[in-house]
Amino acid sequence: MRSVSRRRKEKRWAGGWADFGALSWLAIPLLGILVACATTWSPAEPRSYRRTATVPGASELVGLDECETCHEGDDGPAVVPAYHNDCESCHGSGELHIDSEEVAEIRFPASADCLVCHETGRSTQMAWTTSEHQRTGVMCSDCHELHSREPRHLRAVAPVQDVLLRQANDTTKLCGSCHYEITSRLNLSSHHPIREGMIGCADCHRPHENRRVTLGARTQLCTGCHEDHAGPWIYEHAPAAEDCGYCHVPHGSSSYSLLETSQPGVCISCHTLAEQFVTHEPLASMTRCTDCHEAIHGSYADSHLRR
Repeated sequence: MRSVSRRRKEKRWAGGWADFGALSWLAIPLLGILVACATTWSPAEPRSYRRTATVPGASELVGLDECETCHEGDDGPAVVPAYHNDCESCHGSGELHIDSEEVAEIRFPASADCLVCHETGRSTQMAWTTSEHQRTGVMCSDCHELHSREPRHLRAVAPVQDVLLRQANDTTKLCGSCHYEITSRLNLSSHHPIREGMIGCADCHRPHENRRVTLGARTQLCTGCHEDHAGPWIYEHAPAAEDCGYCHVPHGSSSYSLLETSQPGVCISCHTLAEQFVTHEPLASMTRCTDCHEAIHGSYADSHLRR
């Protein structure tokens, strides 16, 4: 005969499974809603077709007329500008593609195909071979639509980018389609007027170049617009002269003036509280440092960066 405690335990387990079963039925619709939301807002999948190697057995060139038999544009037979109208110089031989009409029988243009004409060494392709985009596997056709007649042949972006960056220029929308974190920062309270369309990503960044070999300090890029902070100063604030990014977040911040954190937090990340208490009252750490040290980027008159 089973003990009373054992019968109670079995009853408790049975009740628990019954409760779990009821909860599981309630969880199924909720799970479906979450999956639907994730599917709706998740970014588009990257291109799956990446065959850039030569198609085996395809050697004979068929010519532009054969390509245009199937690939016709909206405004005429040619689907590409005149300077891109040699299909097989980028896609390789279309011999097997015509016979089978299978996408697998034609190759996808690689960046090397573009660089045959757009050779490295020109102003827009300088240092491309060591650039961040090239090293991470980004191809020219990921950003450029080779068949487009538009300037710079930029690809069209997903509708969500038109919503998030409605007034931004086309280049910024294209950059935002991959750099989601940056896009989110552009909507913070303090930000450069990028989503408003006053400036764009390409005004500061060179997508074809390697930023690690750019001549000049990083501050030089910022002072191209913010000339009043350029100096040279008699008394310099060393971090400000070296890199504005030590204190500022260029794409957007929840603190005013694009600061990493509000004052005095951004200041005491270098000037510790122990250092301040030597010359300041304890309550000084509760105020903004720039209330006294106004010439935070540099001064002509005061070594303590006061005006």
